[in-house]
Amino acid sequence: MKKIDIIAVICIFAFWGNALRAFAQDAADVAPPQQAVGSGADEAQAEREDFAKEIRRVENLNKKYTQEIQDIRSLLSDKDADYQKRMQGLEDKLAAQQDENAKKELDQEQSQQTTQELENKTNEMLSKGGGMDPQDQNFRQELAKAHYNMGNIYFQRGEYQRAVVEYYQAVDLTPNDPDTHYNLAFVSAEYLGDQETALKHYQWYLYLKPDASDAPAIKEKIIEAKFSLRTKMDSPLDKSDGYYNLTR
Repeated sequence: MKKIDIIAVICIFAFWGNALRAFAQDAADVAPPQQAVGSGADEAQAEREDFAKEIRRVENLNKKYTQEIQDIRSLLSDKDADYQKRMQGLEDKLAAQQDENAKKELDQEQSQQTTQELENKTNEMLSKGGGMDPQDQNFRQELAKAHYNMGNIYFQRGEYQRAVVEYYQAVDLTPNDPDTHYNLAFVSAEYLGDQETALKHYQWYLYLKPDASDAPAIKEKIIEAKFSLRTKMDSPLDKSDGYYNLTR
């Protein structure tokens, strides 16, 4: 009896052992290996981390480019403000220049108009001179003033020889007027090269107006005129009738 029971127990253990092994094999065939499941999770985690890193990189680039765009806009704004300021300055200068030119043109036009009116009145005065008493002192002064004005008009036009003729006539009528002597001397010396006439009338000017503010400058002009005349008189060419030998 005991022998049969032991054999039966052994058979039972063998049966259940085979059954457990078969079940284990079936379970192994159905369920994925534990190592494969773990590897897929690691890959998914790595992908999520890479994706997060990419998002952070894009966000950083976006911040960087946004700052650069703001810097460029600020620079352009400063440049535009400077440009507008410079343009406004140029426009102001141009407007001022145009105003100045317009003022000059207006002044010139008024000057020409005044000169023309003065010339007309002077010519009218000179034309009436023949019918008036030459010994009348008032008449002589008015006539001298007319010639003086005509001299100034011709001087402004650049007609220096005609200006000198008018000044001469004014001097003949009013020899005690220092300004007429000065004008005659100045035009003769500076524009006609007539130092002799300049010397004579500069001296008359200082004689009639010894306390003139420009007396020192006139004295220098007198010295220059004397030196020029002395140099001309002492020149060998002026003494040789044009036959001076330059090789001597």
